[in-house]
Amino acid sequence: MKRHLTTSPLKLALSATLALALSVAPVSADNYGSRSDSQDATTVIGILLGLATVGALLSSQKNWKEDKDKPSRPHKRVRRVPDHLQLPANCLRTYRTQQGKQKFFAPRCLKRNFSYASDLPRACRDTIVARNKNGIYVARKVYRSGCLNNRGYRTKTTY
Repeated sequence: MKRHLTTSPLKLALSATLALALSVAPVSADNYGSRSDSQDATTVIGILLGLATVGALLSSQKNWKEDKDKPSRPHKRVRRVPDHLQLPANCLRTYRTQQGKQKFFAPRCLKRNFSYASDLPRACRDTIVARNKNGIYVARKVYRSGCLNNRGYRTKTTY
């Protein structure tokens, strides 16, 4: 995450006023002309130390602000699927076909567990050749899950 330093105008004005006050204060003293060179050196050192202190205070109190160049990702809204488009998950069966294992919806299960089974599209109904429990290939009527998915039907998931 990128961050950059931002200073408020109030902080900038206060630091400039303090720096100006520290640098002008020794010049306006009444007995400035009667000082010796060692006193002038200590005054200059004091001014430099004061400016260093102000700089350290400003740098230690950094106001970090997040960089807003990258837009935030919108939240993914989950749309509720209407009841007549939610197929029961227990009717999705795996069949051993000649092309390998494939998932289809069983029509008898849909008739028993899905109120809108008579409204399912006929184009998605298919006859496949699959093995039964004895290993013999038999013809079965099924609904293709991909076809139903393309037409808006979803498998009902329970959380």
